[in-house]
Amino acid sequence: MATVNDSGIPFGSAVLTVNGVAFIGENISTSEPSATQERRDENGAPSGQVTVAGFITGSATIQFATTSTVAPTIGATFAYTNNGGVAGTYYVSEIGQAVSLNEIKKATISFRKQIN
Repeated sequence: MATVNDSGIPFGSAVLTVNGVAFIGENISTSEPSATQERRDENGAPSGQVTVAGFITGSATIQFATTSTVAPTIGATFAYTNNGGVAGTYYVSEIGQAVSLNEIKKATISFRKQIN
């Protein structure tokens, strides 16, 4: 079935290839926090600040491709570029599985961007 996208509207999700196994990612979400140190003068008025980037984390629901597909393991890696354009290698830090009647087999994962 062909998909038509009139006016270039952002649409769809992503395929996450985790340790060589392709999963369709649903509800992919990433977070890019920061930490700010504030400095104040002798009267308590702001006199400076420094903000540094934090650890990039995320989560996703992944669809299993076939009945023989197994869930990824903790530490399994994959490449991903988030909506902010941050590309990198990420690793699975947590996994949860549930089976529902009349549903596609899925799992939820949490992941973190590798530093090195």
